[in-house]
Amino acid sequence: MLWLNKKMSDIVASVNPKDIAFLLASSLEINKAKRSRLKAQIAIDCLSSHNYYKNYFFEFYLREGSGKLRCVALGGVEGVLRNLYLGRSVLRGSIVFNAFYSRKAVFDTVDNEIGRRAELLTKLGIKFSLFLPVGSFGVLVVDKKEDHKFDNYEISLLNSFVNDVIAPSLDLALDNEKNFGASIRDPMTGLYNHGYFVFQLEREIENAKRGKNKVSLVMIDVDYFKNYNDVNGHPKGDKVLINIAKILRENTRKGDIVARYGGEEFAVILFNAKLKAAAEKAEEFRKAISDFKFDREELQPNGNVTISSGVANFPANTDNASDLIEKADKALYNSKNTGKNKVTIYSNF
Repeated sequence: MLWLNKKMSDIVASVNPKDIAFLLASSLEINKAKRSRLKAQIAIDCLSSHNYYKNYFFEFYLREGSGKLRCVALGGVEGVLRNLYLGRSVLRGSIVFNAFYSRKAVFDTVDNEIGRRAELLTKLGIKFSLFLPVGSFGVLVVDKKEDHKFDNYEISLLNSFVNDVIAPSLDLALDNEKNFGASIRDPMTGLYNHGYFVFQLEREIENAKRGKNKVSLVMIDVDYFKNYNDVNGHPKGDKVLINIAKILRENTRKGDIVARYGGEEFAVILFNAKLKAAAEKAEEFRKAISDFKFDREELQPNGNVTISSGVANFPANTDNASDLIEKADKALYNSKNTGKNKVTIYSNF
């Protein structure tokens, strides 16, 4: 077991036999999960089941690649409050932030907290919190309504739980997620790559068939991109692609898939979007990119960096992923061949 990395003698010296069994059972449950966020929630659920901690509240924060600390799991909080707070990032200078970057356990009261977390704890009637850094990955927070500190044994058990159960399991999960993320992302733009796009489109269509939903696809090509590269050089051309990727991400919903299809082509999967709504979204992309001020775009044949797009829909135009790509692509090249800087909805040309 991962938690047994520490010498058994050290654990036995600080934790009673019953709680050694608790640590072992918790390790087994946490290690069943593959994803870090699910591991965090299971860890909290395990703690909530222990007699010492049944009446406590729990928060679990994980560090993202951007450096932000985000709440990924909660215990003892349900309903609207849970939905409002789960997924929130902490403010720089907050107690959670300071505990993480100092790598030191912190005791504090809600009176010293700031931001949305202070509002949550006030509504829950929390008086006192213990902040426990979890390796270099995040922070576990244990909250209680009583204003007295935790006893020494509680802290000893929590330290064993954090250091010998959660941290090793999270280390492995986060490393796997990092490797997986690199395998499905385009390294330059940060968008999903061609392989993941095809996999996800097939998956979305199969899910849509079962749920009688719709899937729309927008295929995008940068107009006169070869000219831009020839005139300005490839580094500036790369910057154009990076900016377009950012614009596409900023103008899509959380559940939509934005991918770099290849070269100067992009693809956007719009889940449960009708053909008309997808065409409107494609027009939103077109306008946002046309309005953006790209470096030296005045040297383009049309005096601007623009895109052409094609839109197709499942089930309106086809019943499978490969045909949906082909038809959206045909619509795209109709846009390219009839003036560029426009959106075309698929039809039998």
